[in-house]
Amino acid sequence: MRFKAALINILLLGLPVAVVSKPELGGDGYLRSSQSTASNTTYIPNTYIVELEQASGINAAARFAQKQGGKIKYQVRKEFNSAKFFYGLSLTLSDGASHKSDLLKISGVKNVWPVRAVPRPNPFVAAPPAPLSNGTLPHIKGSSDVNRPLKMAGVDKVHSQGIKGKGVKIGIIDTGVDYLHPSLGGGFGPGYKVSFGYDFVGDDYTGYNTPVPDDDPLASCATGGHGTHVTGIIGMTDASNQGFGLVGVAPEASLGMYRVFGCEGDSGDDVIMAAMQQAAEDGVDVISMSLGGLTYWEQASPYVPLAQSIVESGVAIVAALGNDGDLGPYAVSAPGLAPEVLAVGSAESEIYPTVYKAVNNLGKTLDYISVLPFVSSQPITVFEAGSGLDIPITEEQTGGCDPSVWEAAQSAITDGAHTAVLIYNTVYCGLGTYSDQLLALNVTTVIYYTDDPNTPILLDEPGTTDPFNILFLGYNQSQQIVKDIASLGSGKKYTLDFKSSVVKDLPNPAGHTIDYFSSIGPTVEMTVKPQLSSPGGNILSTFPLSAGGYAVLSGTSMATPFTAGVYALIKSHNPEFSIAEITSLIQSTAVPMKAQNLNIISSVTQQGGGLINAHAAVSADSHISPSQLSLLDSPKPAKQSITIKNTSKKSKTYSISHSGASYIRTLTNFTGGTEASFLRFTLGHEAKYATAQFSKTRLSLQPGQSTTVEVQFTAPEEPHPESEPVYSGYVRIATDTSSYVVPYLGVPYNRNDVDYLGHNTTAWVGNDTPFVGPDVTKPGEVNIGNYSILGRDGSVPADLLVPVTGFTVVQPTNLVRLDAVPVNTSFVPTFYGFDRSVKFDVSGVDVPLYEGFLGVPTYGILSVWGIGDIPPGIDPRTVTGWPYPNVVSGFILEWPLFMYENGTDFNITSGAFRPLLRILRYGTNGTSPKDYESWLGPITNVYTT
Repeated sequence: MRFKAALINILLLGLPVAVVSKPELGGDGYLRSSQSTASNTTYIPNTYIVELEQASGINAAARFAQKQGGKIKYQVRKEFNSAKFFYGLSLTLSDGASHKSDLLKISGVKNVWPVRAVPRPNPFVAAPPAPLSNGTLPHIKGSSDVNRPLKMAGVDKVHSQGIKGKGVKIGIIDTGVDYLHPSLGGGFGPGYKVSFGYDFVGDDYTGYNTPVPDDDPLASCATGGHGTHVTGIIGMTDASNQGFGLVGVAPEASLGMYRVFGCEGDSGDDVIMAAMQQAAEDGVDVISMSLGGLTYWEQASPYVPLAQSIVESGVAIVAALGNDGDLGPYAVSAPGLAPEVLAVGSAESEIYPTVYKAVNNLGKTLDYISVLPFVSSQPITVFEAGSGLDIPITEEQTGGCDPSVWEAAQSAITDGAHTAVLIYNTVYCGLGTYSDQLLALNVTTVIYYTDDPNTPILLDEPGTTDPFNILFLGYNQSQQIVKDIASLGSGKKYTLDFKSSVVKDLPNPAGHTIDYFSSIGPTVEMTVKPQLSSPGGNILSTFPLSAGGYAVLSGTSMATPFTAGVYALIKSHNPEFSIAEITSLIQSTAVPMKAQNLNIISSVTQQGGGLINAHAAVSADSHISPSQLSLLDSPKPAKQSITIKNTSKKSKTYSISHSGASYIRTLTNFTGGTEASFLRFTLGHEAKYATAQFSKTRLSLQPGQSTTVEVQFTAPEEPHPESEPVYSGYVRIATDTSSYVVPYLGVPYNRNDVDYLGHNTTAWVGNDTPFVGPDVTKPGEVNIGNYSILGRDGSVPADLLVPVTGFTVVQPTNLVRLDAVPVNTSFVPTFYGFDRSVKFDVSGVDVPLYEGFLGVPTYGILSVWGIGDIPPGIDPRTVTGWPYPNVVSGFILEWPLFMYENGTDFNITSGAFRPLLRILRYGTNGTSPKDYESWLGPITNVYTT
């Protein structure tokens, strides 16, 4: 039954996970997709991380064995024996009967978390160049400003001062590294750029099999190239006669790689935690983590206590917030969501760094984007997808989605080896849809064009599109090629000569703005995330020699090592500075960015303090504390205090002011549109701001002097809390030579003063929610539904009609419970889903009542959804996952199965009950009925055979 509930929950979201709907334009011009297409959290079966109470003189596995006394059967996966960092173990239960609840009952167990399969880092992804022969890098010359990201963030100015990270140790947790790359030092161990590290898993590890660790973190496979790209962003140095002339953010830092992914597949939370602990024990100054899994809730993550202990020991952690910007606020990843972790958002590079030219048979130059130049000894004929069809040409044809396109191509393409297919870069389908047709035509070159002048072009990760050469055209070039082909007329061929290997750059229309894919904070607990942003979109860096040596990738994965590199620059320049001091400098000297094409500052939930500015951080003459403010959930938050200290040798006069940032909503469509549109996030960028009153707006400080400024914020009024809005902005502090910001965010109402159940959300299924259907569709219209469900033996009745209890949750909750209670229950809910004046004479369910959760008589549990810290009285064996803080969900009673409080299933035959839905309010402990919002539904009368 619990499996059924989980499966049905996915189906009721409107779209199967595998289906991609056509996104809609948001307020910033970017495409947004449905929340229902988000990747679901996957757990490694029967596997848990167990945190134990500290015990001296005994390892964690022995301690656990001693305490559990042979009551359960298990296999140890990882041990954590550090009294300083984390004491516990990860294990797989092997007896088929034990559960998380059994682990929690063992004396000395502090906490238990299921082990997630953490997805391998997949950046938003220049065409895959061929493997390099003999490991020799190409020497690409030209005018491209390949180190533009360094200039965007003031790193070039820091380098000019001789500050390049010397003396700082950076630990990178990733997919391994091809340290044989000449730009990464060409070797491993003392004296090399990559001087330390460990392989926790081996090439063949997938996240579900047994790791094969060793002391060499080499990853030469193309699919393991993510870590090589990340390492290059921090520390690469191209030789004068090789590569592009690239330089990393902290090229003199000492680098270590801790490999936690094989060449394919995922990793486990426990493997990643072991790598974090090892890096800290190895004495690194900062850990860079370009990985994570969608988590939302701090309380649901085992990384939180580990990160806290590591940071308290003096080791900073920088982590990617994630690439789930299409899901809206709160869709943040762990470990980036941990309060002590410096989480990073991604800003788009100001240029496309690898642009080359081709010449067409009209004598015109056509610029194209690819990591390395595409060179052909003879002209390439271009076939435009959709040509030769006698039907109206739409995106389905120009994008290659329609099979008729390839039928027409069969007669038109006679020399596939010297043909490129021109395809519109559509969201409807991708290369995988038509790769077989291309190969059948012997075509391996694809040119993608666009009609969108604003959305940045994101290149593919080398190796992911083999054996195809993928070339991209910018907006202007796309317009040019379409017009030029049309100008030739019917029957004439359009060809391109690819002979030049000179690299140039082109302006990126989205440059210097927050990337649309960058995850949006805060955490559900309202911790400010991300703390800041760094260049992460269209970043050129190193890649394994087996995949061409270089790649242009995009993602918060790229922004993270950039930030870790800046941290290293400041630490190198000021080795005595604490983590808090460096973090404050980096965050308070960041520069808030405006939304693309809009005169409004992007929300703090997108960019944190703004774009990192290394030069401003190194040159700072003041210290601001705190460097961020979480105003929590209140229309009038508590008064805040900001301390300003003059760290310069001269007196300073400061001015204090306030500027609001974009107001955004999680849910925007309640009453119209299609079934899937309710959960479709659209970034609105409303100019709706808080107000701020300061105790002083101008002050002077002598060298070494400090003072405190108080500020009282008032949130903007919000009549629609069900849209889950978040407001934000900046306190600005300026001198005649420097500028600082303190980002803040908050929820403009108290979460306990508003409804948790969504009402009038007809965008979902065309009727109000909650509901029981299909018989009962509107409260008060019909008060009883009669349903015929499957028999106990699985037989299907001729009149099969199963009841669906549907509801929407419009505030964050970590527990939802659905019970079957008597028709005449005395329970008084928050909301009734029926006309209380109408009476029915019906028989109850044919099983005895028992005293259920919080004393409510019940026939049994229908379903429980939960995550994180489940209230006392709820057995974890009854709980299925609750992936989102806001959701359209439901339960289908297809089988005659209820649950007892211990999770045991049992059968019913027939009878009537009312569904009782209880939703735990945020911030309560769930031990009192008043902690829940509740709904009592209409009579559900079921019968079976």
